[in-house]
Amino acid sequence: MRYFSILFCFLLSHYSLGQNEVNTDQLSENDSIVYLNLKQQFAKYINPAPDSSLVYAAKIKEFSLDRNYSIGIVEAPYFKANYFRRMQQLDSAIFYFDTASKLAKKYNYQRGIALSQNGLCRIYYFLGQSENAIKACSECLDVATKMNDLPIITDTYTAFGNTYSRQNNMKMAILYYLKADSIHSKTPQRPDIIAATYQSLGTIYEELKDYDTAIKYFKKANDEFQKIPADVTFYLNTTNLHLGSAHYYKGRLELADSLLQSTYTYFKEINEESSVATISTYLGLIQLKQGELNKAEHFLKEGFDLQKDKNYSYETAIATHELGKLYIKKEEPKKAIYYFNQLLLNYNDDNNTLLQQETSKSLSEAYAMNKDYAKAYQTLVLTYNLKDSLNNIHNLASIREIDTKYQTEKKEQEITLLKSQNETVEQQKKNQRNLLLSGLGIVSIAGLFVYILYRNRKKMNTKLKEIDALKTNFFTNISHEFRTPLTLISSPIDDMLADNSIPDEKRQQFTVAKQNSERLLELVNQLLDLSKIDEGHLKLHIQQGNVLQLISALSESFAYYAKQKNISYKIDVAESLEAVWYDKDAVEKITINLLSNALKYTPENGTISCKAYIENNNLYLNVRNSGKGLTPFELNNIFERFYQTNEQNKGSGIGLSLVKELVVLHHGKIEVKSKPNEETSFQLQISIDKKSFKNEAILVNSNNEIENEISLYTNTSNEEDDILKDSDLPIVLIVEDNTDLRHLLKQLFETNYNVITASNGKTGVELALEHVPDLVISDIMMPVKDGIALTEDLKTDERTAHIPIILLTAKAEVESQFKGIDTGADDYITKPFDKKLLILKVEKLIESRRQLQLRYSQELVLLPKDIAFTNLDEQFLEKVQTTLDKKLIDPSFNVKEFSEAVGMSRMQLHRKLKALTGLSTSEFIRSQRLKLATQFLKTSDINMSEVGYSVGFNDHSYFAKCFKEVYNCSPSDYANKHAKNYIAP
Repeated sequence: MRYFSILFCFLLSHYSLGQNEVNTDQLSENDSIVYLNLKQQFAKYINPAPDSSLVYAAKIKEFSLDRNYSIGIVEAPYFKANYFRRMQQLDSAIFYFDTASKLAKKYNYQRGIALSQNGLCRIYYFLGQSENAIKACSECLDVATKMNDLPIITDTYTAFGNTYSRQNNMKMAILYYLKADSIHSKTPQRPDIIAATYQSLGTIYEELKDYDTAIKYFKKANDEFQKIPADVTFYLNTTNLHLGSAHYYKGRLELADSLLQSTYTYFKEINEESSVATISTYLGLIQLKQGELNKAEHFLKEGFDLQKDKNYSYETAIATHELGKLYIKKEEPKKAIYYFNQLLLNYNDDNNTLLQQETSKSLSEAYAMNKDYAKAYQTLVLTYNLKDSLNNIHNLASIREIDTKYQTEKKEQEITLLKSQNETVEQQKKNQRNLLLSGLGIVSIAGLFVYILYRNRKKMNTKLKEIDALKTNFFTNISHEFRTPLTLISSPIDDMLADNSIPDEKRQQFTVAKQNSERLLELVNQLLDLSKIDEGHLKLHIQQGNVLQLISALSESFAYYAKQKNISYKIDVAESLEAVWYDKDAVEKITINLLSNALKYTPENGTISCKAYIENNNLYLNVRNSGKGLTPFELNNIFERFYQTNEQNKGSGIGLSLVKELVVLHHGKIEVKSKPNEETSFQLQISIDKKSFKNEAILVNSNNEIENEISLYTNTSNEEDDILKDSDLPIVLIVEDNTDLRHLLKQLFETNYNVITASNGKTGVELALEHVPDLVISDIMMPVKDGIALTEDLKTDERTAHIPIILLTAKAEVESQFKGIDTGADDYITKPFDKKLLILKVEKLIESRRQLQLRYSQELVLLPKDIAFTNLDEQFLEKVQTTLDKKLIDPSFNVKEFSEAVGMSRMQLHRKLKALTGLSTSEFIRSQRLKLATQFLKTSDINMSEVGYSVGFNDHSYFAKCFKEVYNCSPSDYANKHAKNYIAP
């Protein structure tokens, strides 16, 4: 934001653009008036209508050449340079400033040298060419100092400040700005010059996020602008842009929006694209704060498009960064990745790494959302390697110290002036005042220092929390992803272990592999538990039970391992039939982790003891083991995540951390006692009183469950072509984004079913509508459209509402199952799953549909609600019944007319009726006609040969043949058989 200010500080009445500040002794009185008028016209049009100002620049050149006026000859290219600076054609501006400087040296016009070098300085620091900028400013300052030209000296100090500000060297920038202010306090300068200083000071404090001080300086700049006897609309709008952004950061959105909307309109009218781009960015930020994502996207894209071809200025970088963050909010990670990468590739300001650091962090989040975890991790590492130059180069405390120093010096200068007018009494007052000011200054600086320390610490804590949240999110998502490959690993192992023909040696190897896959699953679950605890999502499931029996059973399971290591293993668990309140899963994880840890670190021939008892509504558990013991340092860190007492030790270092978190969650405490070469003891105490969990925990019975939202991330995958077998086998649709698991599931079912597959939910829905399968198996976490959305789409569509759906998920907790079941899924299986169980569930769901189809075929009259699976099925069957009531007895009524009447394709109608009744469309029509014929045969005296024609058959013999196939007798036999049982109403 400050770079925008640097470019437009200030073209209005800038030295030779101003009033009578130029020597016109070479001109006659009339020519002097003409020349000054030409300059004033140039100054008048340079901002609102720059092309008009260019006309006056040409007139100045022509006028000066005609009269051989050396100063005008120098100033003509200087004016033209200012025109190109206004139009942001900076290469041309440099050329003309340099031309003016050379001409000024030729004619020995010192003021022209200073002005031209000052102009070059401003262009160079905007382009980031700091060395050239400092060289130009230094030459300007040397000449101005020799002339004792305070306006040029003051403005050059401001230019120096801008140069150092561009380098993020805020300490030096503030120093030069305050030098300019110091000159103004002694000898008031022209309003346009000191306004430039105040505006630059405001941008510095805006950059330092000290918005109150920034607003103070911006208002002082506007006060100075309004003293200028010319049209200052451009500059007031320039400063109001800064004021709007500062009020935005202060959270005053309405005030910021009002200021920025006004400046937006003004700069649009004068076609000032750079300003419009900056304002659009901040208007987009305001819309983001107000939740208006579409409006925000419009403004941010406008800012990006206006600036993207201009070497990625700071404003372009801001707009690009915020667009990326916007697309993260809109859950469109690919667009976010595009914009973040554009920024990192095109914005290479080595002196301003803070924005690049923030962008890199956001890019890591976008990669994680896109399930590209390798790039997410690489980008995360890069984020923390970037140097925060803003904090390294300057320190806000030292900047404020400089500011305070100069303000104090200004006061001392005033006191010195009073001293020259007063005698001893005034001197005494001065001394007292100095003493007071010094005391106040010391107190203020001390207080400020404490405040800065507090704010920096708070800022650092916030950043650390953000980093921790990002790491937690990363590990959570990648842990979820581990479940799919675990399924692919454990499934073939189960197949091999089920094969009785494999040799014992191979069986032992597969058993080891199975044990390690289960161990890996356990570690994944521990990571997920820790992340849920961090996010506050892990809840206790308190239920009544015998906790001592549970601990006793768990401890006994470790006896075999202790015996293998020749360890003396003692279990001392009190016997009790008392049912207490506790979380079974938490106690189980605590006990297993403590005993596993004891076995791991106990040497052969060592000892382990496990003691548990209940006392005063508390459960006490003590696990002791012999071994090397722990040092004081190890004791202090034993519960830290990923901490290991020895890098050579096996394990992940998360088990004891999880134990502590679970103990605290269970309203308990745990402590460890140990010394080097002595035994180690873990003693914990947790509450088992129901009253302890009233506020924090959720009491559940075995049938109660808790709803929890499911986090979904998306990715893309390739589709695959599937060919249906030419058979009557049921159709199973498998929707899974993991290619290996999709192939595994296909192989699992393709022997007994027609299998079609899709790699995301959107394709899955399209295939379901096209083929109307008998059953759908879908993953939940998928790209484009997840399993929950797929279920909702299929269950709310009349064509597919009857299809049973089984959802697969990597999320093991019971809570996450609610959303899928609530949406209409028929079953839910967590990964890694047992193949036999999945096959059995599929068979049973399809079999249940077949039983209903069989019931339809056996009943003469069956209401729609009796064979419908959902309300939509019932509505469909009612629509079918209405159509049949109108069309059934019409001999021309056929499948095509039937499908058009119910609004489905012939294939969709066929699959739908097949699923509900077991009959094809033609068979269904014939079945309905035959059922209607039975009613006629029971209740009517109609001629037997006319019954078939009455229900839509064209041929009586065909009718009789079909009737006999279904009812095992001729129509006349059926009528004779049922006539005696019929009683007329």
